[in-house]
Amino acid sequence: MQNKMQILQPLCLLGIILITTCSNAQIPLPQLRSGEFAGARRIAEKQSPSDRDSALADISNAQLRLGQSLAAASTLRDIESPESRSGAVSSAGGAAGGAAFADFESLMTLIKSTVAPDTWEDLGGPSTMAEYPQGVFVDPSGTLRECEIRNTSVRMSDLAASLVEIGDGTRGNSNAFVDPLQWRHPASVRCVSLRRLRDCWTELHVCGKPIPESMQQLAGLSQIRYVHFADDDIFIAGEIGGIETHQGWYRDRQTGFHSLRLDFLVSSVSAAAKKQPFGCTIDPTHEGLVNAAAVASKVSRNEIPIGKAADAVRKALGMQRIEVFGVRGDTVLGYTMVEADRHMKQLALGMHPMPDGAMCYLDAIDQMIDRGPPNDLLLRLWFTTSPRSVRTDARKQSFELVGAPIRLSGQNERALANGERGNIANDPRTEKFVESFNLNWHRICNLYPIYGALQSAHEAASVAELIDRYARTTSQRALVESLSYLNESAISPSLVVPKQVESIATMHSVRQGSKRHHVVIASGGVEINPAITLTSNLQRYPSLNSFPSPNDDKPITVQRWWWDL
Repeated sequence: MQNKMQILQPLCLLGIILITTCSNAQIPLPQLRSGEFAGARRIAEKQSPSDRDSALADISNAQLRLGQSLAAASTLRDIESPESRSGAVSSAGGAAGGAAFADFESLMTLIKSTVAPDTWEDLGGPSTMAEYPQGVFVDPSGTLRECEIRNTSVRMSDLAASLVEIGDGTRGNSNAFVDPLQWRHPASVRCVSLRRLRDCWTELHVCGKPIPESMQQLAGLSQIRYVHFADDDIFIAGEIGGIETHQGWYRDRQTGFHSLRLDFLVSSVSAAAKKQPFGCTIDPTHEGLVNAAAVASKVSRNEIPIGKAADAVRKALGMQRIEVFGVRGDTVLGYTMVEADRHMKQLALGMHPMPDGAMCYLDAIDQMIDRGPPNDLLLRLWFTTSPRSVRTDARKQSFELVGAPIRLSGQNERALANGERGNIANDPRTEKFVESFNLNWHRICNLYPIYGALQSAHEAASVAELIDRYARTTSQRALVESLSYLNESAISPSLVVPKQVESIATMHSVRQGSKRHHVVIASGGVEINPAITLTSNLQRYPSLNSFPSPNDDKPITVQRWWWDL
């Protein structure tokens, strides 16, 4: 007991010191309660930087309590410390939410209360219902499944955007406040101020307003070609060919690339700062591999007919585990990585058609059957980062990104009878399939939008890494840190965490003299490592020395966060 008291006494003393240190704001409470915020601001400006930010946070919270949300947002703009800003925003709350998905809660409640109410799980029945994000949903057991998609040829918003673009030609920067579709119009160079974007998001969040699609989609930027560092801001820019919707995703009509999502960028900035990769894996369980090996043995002994082999192996494997790492699994980014991984394995095994001229893994087997079938192989395929080249000016203030940020990789392992994985096994069929997949990447993206969404996540990671490497000034570093502190739950809708997915197995017949039958099993994942998204060497480009700085063409409204140069 005496030793415990000796340990506790210094801790109590430390607590007293911390409480004393945090009380330096010295703003009279009556002044805040009475709404004399101008006087409170003058007192705050005389404090040291850390105490000033703490005092401004108190003022902002007081303004919110009196219903002055716009004034509170204005006060928050002047807080430099990312920690103080994040704390003030969190305490402010706000009802803002992601705009890319609808809120199905009211509709679900209406259906459950009017359509056979006693059959729903809420009232003890067998039926369940859950919202779904753009093509997939997670059932109550945590299994990722596909939902029915009804294609629409033209959405009304697409039509409206197109009609405005071919109007009288008088559209300009100021129209963005009148025309909510302005961000979807073409632009030779569209520029986004990350500082103003952060401040605008803060104001919307504090005021309880939803995040508009323009902000959720980063003003339509699908390829961030330029990054420019100013003293107290960071600008990103790229060309816009016009934004359309395709199977629930926003993409550029000219390039087919998906617009970058704000939540993807926020997650990437956080990962780059932490030097932490993120991604997902979908793998069979050890028990499933043991059961599959036993079934394969029975097939080879003709105890199971070859025509039933695929179903037998699929049942033996059971459910495969889904693991999302580095980011939350209940976000759009988590779903995007998992669905891209799952769909890619289905493509490999011929469950979906490939574009003309592209081959699946089974096609590669057919072309290389003279080398025999791939016996006892675990086909492992995953998406990884492809380092991009970086060009810069002499002062390293303006940067240009070049190249695709993503590629498919493959490497096989031997499947052992005990369910373990053996040594790496070179498989020329895998190499051929991977080569074809990467060569036809753009055509595959156009056919299946989930891959374009995954590419935008890699694009965001490369931009985040560039920003993290070359942000030098105190204001730039504070901006990067505050971006990583943005409330992700207020940007991306909270979804159900996917935990498992049904296994894939298929029987493929190929003739080489006599007929051969074999079953192929696929597994793999996605890894996005911001640290390797860029090459280590910079290329000096004199033309970037004269790249027009966004500060040279400021928009009419100072706080506007995007505009066209």
